[in-house]
Amino acid sequence: MEVQGPGGIGGVSGPNRIDLNRLHAQRPSELNVNQPVGDRVEISEVARLLNKLSEVPGIRMDRVAELRELIASGQYETAERIQQAVDKILEEL
Repeated sequence: MEVQGPGGIGGVSGPNRIDLNRLHAQRPSELNVNQPVGDRVEISEVARLLNKLSEVPGIRMDRVAELRELIASGQYETAERIQQAVDKILEEL
């Protein structure tokens, strides 16, 4: 038995071999100069959403604790705050 190298069956001359001579032999007039050159990137909607979420500021736990205390004590629901909430809801509608 004779081993012909590490390539095994097909080796370097397998089906994926590129004929460099044919590529270099192409004349400039045969090249499609109107075809855009370069890579293209597409960003999915999920990636866009994740990017937006990464821009959301972190939770301010000190503020959360303060608001919880106000709500528990009954001091949060003032006429002014209720009016502000109503105004914001009406703006959204």
